Amino acid sequence: MINKENYIKNIPQELKERKQWLWFKIYHNEDKNGNIKLVKIPISPITCESNEWNKEENWANFEIALEGLERSGGDGLSFVLTDPFVCIDLDNVKDSFEDVRDIISDFGETYKEISVSGNGVHIFAKGRIHKNINNQADRFEMYKSNKCIAMTGDVIGTCTEVQNEQYKLNLYYEKYALKETIRERISYYKNIDSDVPDIEGILKAIYITNRKGRELFRGEYSTGDASKDDFQLLLILNSFTHGNADLMLEIFLKSALNRMGDMSKRRTETAYIKYLNQSIQKAQEVGRTNYWDYNYHRKTREEVR
Repeated sequence: MINKENYIKNIPQELKERKQWLWFKIYHNEDKNGNIKLVKIPISPITCESNEWNKEENWANFEIALEGLERSGGDGLSFVLTDPFVCIDLDNVKDSFEDVRDIISDFGETYKEISVSGNGVHIFAKGRIHKNINNQADRFEMYKSNKCIAMTGDVIGTCTEVQNEQYKLNLYYEKYALKETIRERISYYKNIDSDVPDIEGILKAIYITNRKGRELFRGEYSTGDASKDDFQLLLILNSFTHGNADLMLEIFLKSALNRMGDMSKRRTETAYIKYLNQSIQKAQEVGRTNYWDYNYHRKTREEVR
């Protein structure tokens, strides 16, 4: 249930003053192992679509996003991260409360809230980090850009201000950023390939090296068969994400092929997400482990220099 009062009362004023607000809608996504995961799809209050949510012209101010939220059919507001804001996103905290309690305590003087699932924590701080962290081995995520955070306003403690915590951000970045020893330890887990960059890096690699992928993503190429176009892009994404289904879905929904909401592919958004998940599974089966080798191409560029 949407709690607009929490948004108004608890969201830090500094965030509310930014024109960086979207809506989000929740879908329940079942993976191939039968596990249910909440998928929060960002939707622009400007276009009322999820496509190209990460473009600044599709962001709204807080008042416009909040005023239209109930009519939108969305489940809440989300905030798009940009400099100088960083968000630490901790999931499944009930299973590792002792570890999380120390992190929450270290960031005691800045805004923190319970996540949408009720089983996670968002910690907001001002500062700079080198790149996004998605360390699933230690259940620690830290984001600075190309990410929107589904907000609840369900504040932890009493602090409703975002403080500069550069020193502490540096400490946690050094602790949880994926290093070679960690990469070796988690390499067995198919969906966590530490060699794969963040979404921005994946798209950059596709744009530079894969013309068809670039044109499909931009909507500049079509076979005339929408389903075939979808599958071709997903095959390419399987290679560049190393088979990470969550990344494949998130990147596809940023592309020009995303038809969420126009009912041209499925009658409901839930059915459309199900169609995409089935297509992703098929692309994983067909594409197998024919993955793009980021290390090889990094070394090649370094040798050229």
